[in-house]
Amino acid sequence: MKLTYRGVDYEHNPLAVEMTPGEIGGKYRGASWQRYYPRHIPVPQPVAELKYRGVSYCIGDPLDVEVMRQRKQYSANATAATHGRREPSSQDLANTHLVHIRHNLEHRLQVAKEKGDQNLIRLLEDEARQLMVSG
Repeated sequence: MKLTYRGVDYEHNPLAVEMTPGEIGGKYRGASWQRYYPRHIPVPQPVAELKYRGVSYCIGDPLDVEVMRQRKQYSANATAATHGRREPSSQDLANTHLVHIRHNLEHRLQVAKEKGDQNLIRLLEDEARQLMVSG
C-alpha cells in the first residue's frame, strides 16, 4: 500500500497474521460461524527502564511495568529494613518455627480443655510429647 506523509511517499506493508480455525463454532440464523485464533502469537516487548533528558520512563506491557515497579519498591524497602542487620540463619528460622508450633499447640490444648473434650486433650498431649522428643 502506497502512502504519503508530509510529502514523503512510502510503502506500507501490514503484517499478515496467519489464522487457524478453533474448535468453537456454530450456526446463527442459518449462517455458519467459527472462531479463529492467530497461529503465531506475537512476542510482547520486554520491559525496560529508560531515561530521556533526565526523565525516567518504562516501556513494555503496562502490567509487566507495574510488577517491575512493585518488585523494585519491595526490594528497596527490604534493603532499608535489613540494613545493618544480619540475615537469620536456618537454625534461627527453625527455632522460630518450633516456637510458633508450640504456641499453637498450647492454644489448641487450652481450647480442648475449655470444651472438656478428653479424646482431643489426649491426642494433643501425645502431639506435645512427640514435639518435645523431636525438638
